Amino acid sequence: MAKQRFNRLNKPKKPTKAVVQQLGRKLPFLLLILAIAAIGYNLHRSNLFEPEINWAIDKKLSQSDAHYERLITPLLDNKYLINLAELKKNIEAEPWVANAEVDRLFWNKIDIEITAHTIAMRWQDKGYISTEGALFKPEILITSEAPLALVNEDGTSKFFEDYQLYQSILAPLIITKFERGQIDTLTIEPGVGIILGHQKQEQRLGDFVKAYNNLKQTSRKIRKRGVFDMRYAKGFALSYQQQPLQQ
Repeated sequence: MAKQRFNRLNKPKKPTKAVVQQLGRKLPFLLLILAIAAIGYNLHRSNLFEPEINWAIDKKLSQSDAHYERLITPLLDNKYLINLAELKKNIEAEPWVANAEVDRLFWNKIDIEITAHTIAMRWQDKGYISTEGALFKPEILITSEAPLALVNEDGTSKFFEDYQLYQSILAPLIITKFERGQIDTLTIEPGVGIILGHQKQEQRLGDFVKAYNNLKQTSRKIRKRGVFDMRYAKGFALSYQQQPLQQ
């Protein structure tokens, strides 16, 4: 039996000119990819993306910029993805720092301005309340003549608002101690006590100012050791400390 013979059709070869033209069309794209890769490589090796921090630190803060640089160094490892919010968070975790303004100027050129807390009150013997009403507790306390605040930690925000209100009513008298337990009790210079109770404090404080202004000239004892209990519906009770009230 005769074998059948099959002839395969050979595909026509592309002319050399066509191949060159096809490569010519692809060449610009290849060159563009190579150029981008080269630029990326050179940028990676350059200092363009290296973090550069400009510090503006409140003079009230004792720490140098080197201290704050150490706080944020772990966040600068990925120079292509520096999170400014995380930088701010790390710096503001420092007890004496009230605020950190972090701004990117260009690429990784960053401005950081740090503002310190200003003490408004001493909180127990453990920390301070700032002029913004923030409680902060540094490891090392400093000497301060600020008024003494005796209040639970979770109540400091409302407490400070009330302190500001009470001080505005009493001015020019100066509060040196404010204690809040079941009732509000104040001490003003040089050692006069005021018992306000737990309600109607503003009204009672206004009544105290009137009574004190009328009585302070009549007795040095009142000015030094008087204790005014303002919790009475009509009037007040006046007593005296054995010793001037301690701050």
